[in-house]
Amino acid sequence: MCCLHSVDGVRKGDTFQSFMKINKLHPLIFVIGSLTSSLCLADKQPNLIVYMIDDLGWNQISATQVTMGTHTGSFITPNIEKIANQGLSFTHAYTQPNCAPSRAAMLSGQYPARINNGVYIVGNLNRNKKPGITKEQAQFTGPSQTQDVATHAVTIAEALKKNGYNTAHIGKYHVGGHSGESTMPENQGFDINIGGYTQGHQPTCFAKNGKDGWQFTKLGRGDFDRFGEPYSESYVKRYGIPKSQVGKPKHVCDALADAMEETVQSLAAKPEPFYLQLHAYAVHGPVQSRPDLKEAAESRGSKQTNLAGFILGMDAVLGRLLDSLEDPDKNGDTSDSIAKNTLILFTSDNGGTHGDNLPLRGVKGMFTEGGIRVPLIAYWPGVIPANTITDRMVHGIDFYPTLLEVAGNAWYPSEKKHPLDGESFAKFLFNPKKQGMRSPIFYLFPGYMDARAQPCVVTIDEIESKRYKLLYFYEADEWELYNLTDDIGEDRNIIKTHPKHATMLSNKIQNWLGQKHPTWKPKFPLAKKDGKPVLPRFL
Repeated sequence: MCCLHSVDGVRKGDTFQSFMKINKLHPLIFVIGSLTSSLCLADKQPNLIVYMIDDLGWNQISATQVTMGTHTGSFITPNIEKIANQGLSFTHAYTQPNCAPSRAAMLSGQYPARINNGVYIVGNLNRNKKPGITKEQAQFTGPSQTQDVATHAVTIAEALKKNGYNTAHIGKYHVGGHSGESTMPENQGFDINIGGYTQGHQPTCFAKNGKDGWQFTKLGRGDFDRFGEPYSESYVKRYGIPKSQVGKPKHVCDALADAMEETVQSLAAKPEPFYLQLHAYAVHGPVQSRPDLKEAAESRGSKQTNLAGFILGMDAVLGRLLDSLEDPDKNGDTSDSIAKNTLILFTSDNGGTHGDNLPLRGVKGMFTEGGIRVPLIAYWPGVIPANTITDRMVHGIDFYPTLLEVAGNAWYPSEKKHPLDGESFAKFLFNPKKQGMRSPIFYLFPGYMDARAQPCVVTIDEIESKRYKLLYFYEADEWELYNLTDDIGEDRNIIKTHPKHATMLSNKIQNWLGQKHPTWKPKFPLAKKDGKPVLPRFL
């Protein structure tokens, strides 16, 4: 792993091997405290896991950290609590507001406006279902977009393979297969693909066939939680599932965990480190909990019992993942444990869509905080300080450079071939109190997301130690400005009272949209039809 801070003449970006030559140090060293610099080193590259939940709301977990507006009385997530208590939680983690764009952004390290990405939304940018607006009446016609990450993109999996990693994807993919086999996970850098396909809500599920391995089984949207094999007596006993489930179809969460355990065992047995994308289908609708988990949620006083049970099932997958890292071959002997050499990033692909996201405003598909702010927890026992919190802003595009830095930065995509928009937050994993601001986070949305979103640009940045958010809506020619530090629910539009702040952020939007780069092609610069800039009314 790279040296994250300047120590004894070693520069940021130097490899672990170069540090060893200079300092002749050995295994894992973690220095915190009064020292002016901190350091995290390992004698081998760490394993990297991204566990991404589908449509999990910012407040739908029971962790007590202030990073999330948690409904502790409604949702029970003991394993998420565990990694939050033993890891690092982010108060301001952002993503794209919709399933496919968020995954494409993470895979590519790029905003949707990049030609290597080009995924703005699920399906079509002209999904106009706003009252009084039809496709014919809409002022904007969305640009052509892909539903897949471009074949010539350098995905995070491809980059990590060049850094010596084995790679695997399990679960929801949603950004491959629409344009042919070339965009499927196995052709985008993943050595293993289980369940990754075109679908988002996963009407096409995967099942285990003893003869042929993992296969797709078409069972239909109504049978979302059903797979090709029923629960056996030995299975329910092993995982503490009530005997009442014997003979009933296996739930999607358990099937995902089965594939994960088998894959972790296989990867852990190899000498190379691994990168695993574990992308749950839960808790995307239709919301269907395993019956016993629904009953468990009800007994604990949950108000949304079906959803709470579904979330509890997703949490159980995390528990089985932690167990697999401690004992990969499941023989009771933990001498093969890889837990202390594995980084887990736990997050959601967008804001919640079931119920509310209070205290945040809005839901999935919107550019309000409820649509784009998500939980993010980094867990690496013995390396990341336990029960720590950082308020540094991060975005899903930041996963790419962060994971590369943690892997050692031995290979990095060229700026010309695949420029990255993301910024590494690796140093904050090991020193959460480290000072430093992220560059502004930007959104360009040149289309329609039914009634939830319309063509807009958004920027989020810090001004005078407070975090502000500026939105411009093309169709309505309207501006909104919010002080997120004092108004997390975006209840008070302060555009008229804070023209100075609005001007600063507006200029940043202008500069961002107009930046010169061979791969950067903004479709809708902030300008009128005659090409002249739009001058906000507050200027």
